[in-house]
Amino acid sequence: AAVEFVHRRDFGQRAILEGKSPARDQPNEFYTISNMKKAYGIPEKLLASNDKTLQMVWGPGTFGFDETELSFHKLEQCPLLNVSRVVFDTPNHGKSGGDNFGEGNLDAKMIASFGLNVKTLVSNTNTSSSTEEGEGFGQALLDFATDVATRDTLPQVLSMSLGSLGAYACDTLCTEAVKKGFTMEKCRSYLQSQRQVCMFLSQPQTDRINSAFKVLGTRGVTLFGASGDGGSHFSFGSFEGGDIADALNTISCDINMPVYPTASPYVISVGGTMWSGDSSNPVTWAGFGGGSGGGFSWQFSAPAHQKDAVAGYLNGTTGLPPKSSYNAAGRAYPDISAVGTQGTSQSCPIMAGIFSMIMDHRLNQGLPPLGFAAPRIWQVASQYPGEAFQDVTEGNTKTSCSTGFPATKGWDPNTGWGRPVWAGMVKHFGSDSAAEIVV
Repeated sequence: AAVEFVHRRDFGQRAILEGKSPARDQPNEFYTISNMKKAYGIPEKLLASNDKTLQMVWGPGTFGFDETELSFHKLEQCPLLNVSRVVFDTPNHGKSGGDNFGEGNLDAKMIASFGLNVKTLVSNTNTSSSTEEGEGFGQALLDFATDVATRDTLPQVLSMSLGSLGAYACDTLCTEAVKKGFTMEKCRSYLQSQRQVCMFLSQPQTDRINSAFKVLGTRGVTLFGASGDGGSHFSFGSFEGGDIADALNTISCDINMPVYPTASPYVISVGGTMWSGDSSNPVTWAGFGGGSGGGFSWQFSAPAHQKDAVAGYLNGTTGLPPKSSYNAAGRAYPDISAVGTQGTSQSCPIMAGIFSMIMDHRLNQGLPPLGFAAPRIWQVASQYPGEAFQDVTEGNTKTSCSTGFPATKGWDPNTGWGRPVWAGMVKHFGSDSAAEIVV
């Protein structure tokens, strides 16, 4: 089907990148770059030193960054940030005022602060209006992923903070809405009027995107995706606007609604945390009417490296949602987490930047980049608990609904295996001698 490019009527609605963080009433100023690095054990003055280390953030529409804003961030929080190392890789430099421009600024700040001195590409490959918050996004992502895989020089790390409910979830919403008396046309029209809720045309389209992601992984790119800000039920938070919104809220609370691209088996899904009391006590991030996204894909099967840990979670955890509401055999997410008091759009580039420093360490030793790193992450986390990732055991994905997936010891659909522990990450991912490598 052709992509119909439309202008958004709700531009900027429910933007979450401004103001105070709801994280246990702590202001955003509490979560400084310095404080977060201390929490993860990352040396504050650690700089990348290999000229071949390369990281990228991507988004369409108004996605971009403001060099003045990045310079101010450097002065305020990250004095060693080299602004000249953050560059555009297309003529599209974004447009101030758009949601995705705010996203691009956040992405650039976080990945450049944690991937310190790594050359950073800010990529916007499609500025059409429907790519900002509607179904044009899926085509833009497919075109980008297909094109970037053909480049001679690739980033070792690619961070994707943008996304929405997956095509399967959106199909399910409207199929169930029809059963409640709404027409398919009314349901789909309503969903397209909502900000970044359903941005993919079809399940075959997300299958094709997955194929492109797989190619990127084989070429040495590690992909990261934000796990979403609506727990296990929404893209962000509950719907608003009359009977159709009420019906969709009921459906969403009854069924796990996974997001994409984070639920792709070829993406490292990054959830969000916040601190309870101080930085030594991380809990699952919740705020803005939502919370750290997580759950199980309906469209994509669980890869082999997930099955034992997920079975342990599902068989050993009480208070789970009804079994009919989620796909226990689906790809489970998130994989790992980082601070996300501005949403998982913050935690994703933070984690991507940290892995860029791991890539720099590997390149300096003459080792290849990690590429498809998920099997190794799950192997390390299960065999060496607490060494590379600190477990987060408080939280629930229910948001405004009555049921959700509770956090617990070990992997869970709130924060995955937990937040980074730098020394353990260097030990287990910075070399290939610490453990037998899973492929």
